[in-house]
Amino acid sequence: MKLTMEKEVQDAIAKEGIIAVLEIENEQNAPSVAKALLEGGVTVIELALRTHAAIPSILRIAKEVPQMYIGVGTIIETGQSAMLKKIENVRFGVSPGINPEIVKEAISVDLPFAPGIATPSELEQAISLNCRVVKLFPAEGMGGLSYLKNINAPYNHLEIKYIPLGGVSVNNLANYAKFSPVLAVGGSWIANKELINAKDWGGITKRAKEAKNIWNGER
Repeated sequence: MKLTMEKEVQDAIAKEGIIAVLEIENEQNAPSVAKALLEGGVTVIELALRTHAAIPSILRIAKEVPQMYIGVGTIIETGQSAMLKKIENVRFGVSPGINPEIVKEAISVDLPFAPGIATPSELEQAISLNCRVVKLFPAEGMGGLSYLKNINAPYNHLEIKYIPLGGVSVNNLANYAKFSPVLAVGGSWIANKELINAKDWGGITKRAKEAKNIWNGER
């Protein structure tokens, strides 16, 4: 069984380090959000499938802002990976938890995928499915970097890479960046719903720059 996320995709995400997690309620805002993030140096997103505007937003960003490296989150239903694979410029998918059927479907349609894990048992389940990149969610809720170091210790020889998400912010970003098994971090604070709905593109760019500066200063 091949890896659920090939090295080329891992390297592209690792090079950038910051993944802006987006929940967009109006697809008209999608291109502007993406452009604001790019201006701040953030070139990778995880756009969550939590709203009716999610798929239209993905389509608009893929077409109008092709420089954006598009990931899609909250993949929790069968059929979603197959649908997303058909959209040009969708590069990878992630889920908040681990459902073997969802992982297997992503593999079957060749969509690079990182499932969410929160416990050693879930991590072992991911490993059994040949996942070497996983999302730690909710990262801070589970105990933050200290917990990540503890959970990783027995599996360190497997070179698992993690994308912590949930409670990551400018206050703890630097600590995560210093831990080499962290591939990248995901954060919704960079372009949260309030900023998007207020069309505060300058505010999003400012937060993106701040996050990138912290990450780059510690890697």
